[in-house]
Amino acid sequence: MNTSPDEYPRSTPLPEKSPDEHCSELLTREMPIRLHHLQCCDKLHEMKVEKSSRYSPITLEIRDGRAADILTNPKSLRHLEPFLGCVNTVTEAARETGAKANTTLRRVRRFRDLGLLKVVGERRRPGRSIKLYRSTADVFFVPFDATLADSLEALMHARDAYWERLLRMNVVRSRQEAVGSWGTRIYRDARGRLQIQTAVTARQNTTTLEPADPAVLSSWRDNVYLDFQDAKALQREMFALLQRYQQKQGAQRYIIRLGMAPLVTN
Repeated sequence: MNTSPDEYPRSTPLPEKSPDEHCSELLTREMPIRLHHLQCCDKLHEMKVEKSSRYSPITLEIRDGRAADILTNPKSLRHLEPFLGCVNTVTEAARETGAKANTTLRRVRRFRDLGLLKVVGERRRPGRSIKLYRSTADVFFVPFDATLADSLEALMHARDAYWERLLRMNVVRSRQEAVGSWGTRIYRDARGRLQIQTAVTARQNTTTLEPADPAVLSSWRDNVYLDFQDAKALQREMFALLQRYQQKQGAQRYIIRLGMAPLVTN
């Protein structure tokens, strides 16, 4: 009996094939490429998490500094992402990232030359066939000493700067749409602690917590005093909250930043 990809129930293990074989087979059939890509990634995920599956993710430790730079740079990693653990074409990867097809093709060739991508098959069509690419591993590991960074702090700063700018830019945009221009209130609260808060007037802080306001938040606290047990509880609660909401599949993409650390240096 022939069974299409759509007919596999979510809880049913896939036929015993490697991700390359399974995804290449899907992508050579007569369904739209984008649908194939999504199904391929979904089925690959099922293969990895299904307890009865005998498939083990392919891992690769990176030692080439050029490849390490691509994997630790969020901008370049964004263009490798469509191929990470999934089979995709250059055209579909370009649509996913919003880049031009020719620019994506140049990146794909560089990724391939550095050993991060490989050709796993072709999708036949009249004229020239379309090459199918996939990452050379499901999991890349980049040790610090393989990077070009001077220190772990410098590596983290370079990696996080991209996301921090993206968060800051969109917080400002959303707040401007909600309240227009704003200022900053600096004062001591009832406990005598320094507060630096967004405000429109000198009398009242401004939030966007009302139901009609945009779902935007940017908050820093450097004066939270906790015992170790409470700090661990907060850490776990924040992580669990993020994990819970990350499972949802809503209409709008959001960027979320969580962080905490014992403050021993200023």
